[in-house]
Amino acid sequence: MLDLSYMVEYEIIRHEHLNDIRVFINSIRMRSVHMHRDLELLLVLSGSGSVIIKNRSYPLKTDDSLLINAYDSHEILSNEEPLTVLIVQFSNHFLRDYFHAIRNTVFLNPLLRPQFPKETYESFRNDILSLAKTYWKEDALYELRCVELFSRILQSLFTYAENEELKENEYAKRKKQNRRIDRIASYIDANYQGPLRLNEIAEAEGLTTTHLSHIITDAFGMSFQDYLKNKRLECSLRMLSDTSLTLSEIAALSGFSELKYMTKAFKETFGLSPQEYRNSPVLPAVSYQSKDAAEYIFSKEEALAFLHVL
Repeated sequence: MLDLSYMVEYEIIRHEHLNDIRVFINSIRMRSVHMHRDLELLLVLSGSGSVIIKNRSYPLKTDDSLLINAYDSHEILSNEEPLTVLIVQFSNHFLRDYFHAIRNTVFLNPLLRPQFPKETYESFRNDILSLAKTYWKEDALYELRCVELFSRILQSLFTYAENEELKENEYAKRKKQNRRIDRIASYIDANYQGPLRLNEIAEAEGLTTTHLSHIITDAFGMSFQDYLKNKRLECSLRMLSDTSLTLSEIAALSGFSELKYMTKAFKETFGLSPQEYRNSPVLPAVSYQSKDAAEYIFSKEEALAFLHVL
């Protein structure tokens, strides 16, 4: 039996500057299905695309914003150009001693812009941008200013975004389910580049493969095989710009047993073969010449420069 006790969360969020808050800009072609313990607030800075949350797609364009609950599985896809988003990830521990509802509240409608009055939304958007600039500049007393701005953002969310406060027994049940999904996702993330079968995880969790299959479909909005394929596809995207690697080598390193399976995944997702995608002029993720064809996280200097020209 496999031991999963050592597993960590699927996406580890490190709060480097402030407790419970992380801010960054990401330029995305594809971010495969993932989840994390923090809530995630996205503001689209440029481009268009979609966020798929549990198999439901939400279209995004410039100035749209979206809120994703903790442990809600989601993937992000751009259209023709990369989707550049400002992301604020925050823990439900933020000011929990003063505002208990943040601990066990779930938001029911991810798309925020339609829920806000027009003028209020503009102020909300500006607060997010001000938070980001303050967070990266790190001027004197920036920590207090960030707490002030994020408290205002949080107040807007609880005022205008549809939400529900879970009862304690519902919260405890959801937390237990989330921990199981956390273990499953972590194990797949650690092993998708090699042979991986559903029965391995089922044995470790003490479940039948049928039961586990239903859990994965409910949590990720897709089957185990599709989830595994997307993880391998994203991995292959990260290596395409390295022309020293052949397509067959990339397929093997990504976990595809044969190049033909990687080719099929590319055609289903992008309408292009891996070679056509590699030759495409849109391959670089952003103008900073990222080597990562799937996504590119800006440095704070790049992020501030990007916001300056908006």
